Amino acid sequence: MLAKTILVALFLVVSIAGTLSAEETNPILGKTEDFIIREADLDRILASQPPAVQKQFQDNPKQRFDLVREILIKKAIVAKARKEGFDRKPEIKEQLSYVFDNFISQEYLAKVVAAGVTVPEEDLKKYYQEHEKDFQLPEQIKVRHILIASPKDAIPEEREKARARAEKILQRLNKGEDFAKLAGEASEDPISAPKGGELAPITLGKTNSEEFEKAAFALKDGEISGIVPTSYGFHIIKMDERKEKRTASFAEARDFIYNKLKTELEQKKVQKFVEQAVKDAGLEVYAEKPSGTQEMSEKNQDSGKTGDIKK
Repeated sequence: MLAKTILVALFLVVSIAGTLSAEETNPILGKTEDFIIREADLDRILASQPPAVQKQFQDNPKQRFDLVREILIKKAIVAKARKEGFDRKPEIKEQLSYVFDNFISQEYLAKVVAAGVTVPEEDLKKYYQEHEKDFQLPEQIKVRHILIASPKDAIPEEREKARARAEKILQRLNKGEDFAKLAGEASEDPISAPKGGELAPITLGKTNSEEFEKAAFALKDGEISGIVPTSYGFHIIKMDERKEKRTASFAEARDFIYNKLKTELEQKKVQKFVEQAVKDAGLEVYAEKPSGTQEMSEKNQDSGKTGDIKK
């Protein structure tokens, strides 16, 4: 779905601007018989997407490759369709006009009508003061863990072997070995192991393992747990940091407040513009038939009936 949205944007840009410009210094990422896409072209296409989407493609070269391939496949299909005159069919031209109208209207509202909206600093502070209770942060902890994987439904012998491996690692920790280093060597959690076993901050009740949470929240700063069995296997947990329940400061909440108020102002500005545009265009939508149409139809029917009688 994401790639499809980007592809729609691409073809609209190409159709409006003609052909994608390209510098000779830009490496070619792919081509068809009559279309070339370069690195700068792809970057420009992705630049129109939300930051999270841009990062997703920056961090995943395969996803960029797949997008380029899909763009070129679509271009090859479209080239064939145009040679056959498919794009000149009335119903296709009509559907394309809807796509263009939708794209242009959305871009115009976002980049022209809503552009330049800012929120004064005093409004941000006022909102924070009036909604301070909404910025309560729950107790949160940062921990590391070492996992020896063993599904809960594994045969007892395998579970015991996994527990034994965890016990040996715990012994090494109790002798003073560095937790992060040992996690990188021995943990079977592929995501946290390269980071020394570090996990994302944990809030009580927000994980899918009650046993892990209970053991983790019971630790003191710097303390290491015993063996903690869960449905994933056997964990050894180390407490890195505990943040007690508190109210977020204005500095912490500022970006959230700014984005919220900015979005609200943009929506109001857009709404006001749309209302004026509707008024200027004399827009009318009829639930059934326009006023007067029914009367004309009835008159025509009456005329028809009179003619029949004369015959």
